[in-house]
Amino acid sequence: MIDKSQIKEIIDSDESVNDVFYLHHQKLNQWWEEIKGEIESFPNNKSLWAFRIRALNSLKDKFIPLNILDEFKLTGIFVNWWEDLRYDFKTILTSGWSSLIIDDQKIKEAFFKEDLETLEEIEAKKSEIEGELNELLEEIEDWDEEDQGEKSVSKVKKCLKDLIKDLKTNNQESIKEAEKLEALLKDIEKKEKEQKDINKQIKQINDNLIKAVEEKRNSMSEEEAKELILDKIYQTAKQHLERYLNAQKKELIKIFENLWDKYKVSLKELEAERDLEVKKLNEFLEKLGYVNE
Repeated sequence: MIDKSQIKEIIDSDESVNDVFYLHHQKLNQWWEEIKGEIESFPNNKSLWAFRIRALNSLKDKFIPLNILDEFKLTGIFVNWWEDLRYDFKTILTSGWSSLIIDDQKIKEAFFKEDLETLEEIEAKKSEIEGELNELLEEIEDWDEEDQGEKSVSKVKKCLKDLIKDLKTNNQESIKEAEKLEALLKDIEKKEKEQKDINKQIKQINDNLIKAVEEKRNSMSEEEAKELILDKIYQTAKQHLERYLNAQKKELIKIFENLWDKYKVSLKELEAERDLEVKKLNEFLEKLGYVNE
């Protein structure tokens, strides 16, 4: 390696490291298959405590033999998962598979994927327009923030209009400069209109999505709600597991980065550097007459 940053790249792409993640996801799926049936029977069950103990013990049984996450960390994964979902579990116990505990984003992803894709494309276009508008604003180089404040579209437009007005009262050369600024002003106004139009478009799509999500929530079948809630429960466990695994990987990366800091300079390089400094010292001492040639 020639650079410390390569350590992270090598570990991230290492087959053995990726195998560890894959194996943990397999174990998570096995654990999920064990507890999923119990969760599905929650509406007919009035005790969460017994399930909690069984689920925690099952999680430990699956993961401790892998020797990556210890009992303390596995308990942390489970507790975080439980805290995120305990109110959902209680709602399932008392009210069944209620669509009220499904967040809006989950409904959007499940039933309005095309709208989200369209929105993503428009958001990308919006970013592109904003970038082009900022480039136009940057063409005004003589801008003093202390006197004029932070550069904005409205301030730049006013500045350009004032400059154009002043230039048009001067000589022919000034008039030509005014024409250039007028062209820039038109480009800014055109891009500003595009920005406003696309913002309106985004707002309209979001407003329509809010209504559509609410209508879907009210008309959702129990089976649809159940499927989304179960997926939420599983995905929450997966997110907490990955967070702990990534923390372990960061520790591993840190170990090798510390080794890099400690040993990046080889013994030969250190000896060569020492010999060079000794030579310089001897030459200096010879000049002072402390060492005979």
